[in-house]
Amino acid sequence: MATEFLTAAAGIALGLLAATLVAVCFVRRAAWVAITCVLLAAAALVAASAAARGDSRVPEPVAVAIDGGERVTLDFVLAGLPREGAYGHRLPATLTAIDGVPATAPVLVFADLPEGSPGIGVAMRVTAALEPTSSGDDVVALAFAKGPVELVAGAHPVLEVGNHLRAKFIETARQLPGSGAMLVPGLAVGDESLVDDELDRAMKASSITHLTAVSGSNIAIIVVGVVGLGRLCGWSRPVRIAAAGFVLAGFVLLVTPQGSVIRAAAMAVIVLALEAVSRPVAGVPVLALAVIVLLVADPWLSHDYGFALSAAATGGLLIGTRPVAKWLELWLPPPIALLIAVPMVAQLACQPILLMLDATLPVYGVVANLLAAPAAPIATVVGLGACLIGAIAPPVGLAIAWVAWLPAQWIALIAETVDQLPAASVPWLAGPFGVLSWVALCVAVWLALRRRTPLPVRKALAVGLAFALLFATTQITLTNLRRPVDWRVVACDIGQGDALLVRSGDATVLIDTGEDTELLHACFAEFGIDRIDLLVLSHFDIDHSGAVGELRIPVTAAWLPDTEEARREPVTTLLEGAGIAVYFGARGDSLELGDLQWRVLSPKRSSDGGPSFAEGNDSSLTLLAEPTASCVASCLSLIVLGDLGESAQSPLLGEPVAADIVKVSHHGSRDQNAALYAEISAAVGLISVGEGNGYGHPTEDALGMLATSGTASFRTDTQGHLAVFGDRDNIQIWTSRSELSR
Repeated sequence: MATEFLTAAAGIALGLLAATLVAVCFVRRAAWVAITCVLLAAAALVAASAAARGDSRVPEPVAVAIDGGERVTLDFVLAGLPREGAYGHRLPATLTAIDGVPATAPVLVFADLPEGSPGIGVAMRVTAALEPTSSGDDVVALAFAKGPVELVAGAHPVLEVGNHLRAKFIETARQLPGSGAMLVPGLAVGDESLVDDELDRAMKASSITHLTAVSGSNIAIIVVGVVGLGRLCGWSRPVRIAAAGFVLAGFVLLVTPQGSVIRAAAMAVIVLALEAVSRPVAGVPVLALAVIVLLVADPWLSHDYGFALSAAATGGLLIGTRPVAKWLELWLPPPIALLIAVPMVAQLACQPILLMLDATLPVYGVVANLLAAPAAPIATVVGLGACLIGAIAPPVGLAIAWVAWLPAQWIALIAETVDQLPAASVPWLAGPFGVLSWVALCVAVWLALRRRTPLPVRKALAVGLAFALLFATTQITLTNLRRPVDWRVVACDIGQGDALLVRSGDATVLIDTGEDTELLHACFAEFGIDRIDLLVLSHFDIDHSGAVGELRIPVTAAWLPDTEEARREPVTTLLEGAGIAVYFGARGDSLELGDLQWRVLSPKRSSDGGPSFAEGNDSSLTLLAEPTASCVASCLSLIVLGDLGESAQSPLLGEPVAADIVKVSHHGSRDQNAALYAEISAAVGLISVGEGNGYGHPTEDALGMLATSGTASFRTDTQGHLAVFGDRDNIQIWTSRSELSR
């Protein structure tokens, strides 16, 4: 993996360098050519940095531990604030040693922490299992704790100051009421630990979630304030710059080096340097230089969404605010036009990145930002004062925190109000196509409104946009009207992976989670799922269990294959640590849940009755769910084959496996047993598969096999979510992209 990444990065760097030389040599005297050359050269520099460091980014002890799959003792230093998730805490960390062997690498540790969350810079030790990440990830491995975390040493005294101030401020904020108390620490010092899931959801729906963390504007306020104070006090330029630099360093230490903070701090350092040599300051070049320097220093920072959103918003504001405000001045007074232009431009600039996180558009985002944004600087400055003064005089700090609470509560009320409005967000196309379609829409609207655009082109664009709006509105309306309420099975469209919802009477069963957490929760929201009564993990490939650690709804119990692999799997530890009842199933086991009887077909326990030694795809927990006598609606049977290959499917031949619905094994790969599908004789075959996957799934062989066995195939990559309902005489399939029936 590392070699492939190194080769790809080096190839990209060389290709960009060649393109730059061609542009310089053959095209001249055009501003856009110069800009293109700079962009290509910067991209080549970043790619070259990634290529040079990619091979050594994963130290040998880490690679050996990942390949071996054994438990190891990790020594690490906490590199960020712990975040509490559904299954323990997420600890951003810098690894220092594995089993006593020195090794430095960024990792993400999943572990339960003792009372009193440790601060940044604290040295810790834990026994854990390492799992690899993709080569472009900002961490080289995921570490799942297999025991309690041990505190080895305290943080450096300088870091401990920041830890102490944050901890004291959190204690102060806990004394404040309502949702505003949750936001005060985030607005002032970037600590979001008090924000609960409900408020977080409301902030996202209103597109003001960026206000819960320290942004670049916070740093700008601090630096400009110190420089302005210095001028009022008659300080010399070197003293002003030194004071601003000192305060900047202290502020970054206090709020922790998040992506947006790093970007803003780098820009502030460049501005102070230009101020020191009396050079003029221009926003766009400063932003560009800061981004280039940071990405060359750490190319993997590009995977930090906070950094990307911060850079995009800043660039949009610097480039687009004035033109948009000028356009709005055609109808509005200049001050009002400017107030509206700022959140509008920021929203437009960030939306392509936000669509990669959540394929929805916030309808009231601009209005919410317009109302909430003026309160954020007040809460930041006053809250920071409360933090610093409260460490010395707690009663005074609490009094000042009450002042910061007022704007914070205002922001929270806006978020909660917007979240309750009808159509607070509307669905959009997911993936790269969704991003490109959004950009194309923005360009079309800009051209249609631009006076210099020829009138025939403007008319054509206006007509096209009107038809597109009508089509989208019609599709959304029809989708909502036709979505079945009495579904039995839903295959969620979560990309290349499996996530199957089954309604078992009043209980909800989730079979596998896929890897994409946001797409999975979008499916939950679409079908009204707010709890999982039984989580079934067929096996532990990342496309089947990767989102387990990020589930944001309650899970009562889990059913895993009874294998040696499952018993040492980090996900199992994660579930048990979260207080979820974990059961191991093997052939012959059964469970009655609601109006379905669930029977395990595979794997088979070992001859001595112990766990199976099967691993990987062939260890998949294979289930047959059949209606009980209590079933009154959508009494359909289901067989779920996980990722069983042809040889592992063969032992099921001759068993009672007939079912109305079959979850096709391994995303419709070629490795299938045609005789088994003939015995199942399902009316409907559900194929969970990612659009444009590189595996060729589903294969023509698999689709032909299903057709031969009389099974109609439906696939998530082209038809979206698949919901099965009706009865055996009239099985119906609803899809989120079209409606079909059988």
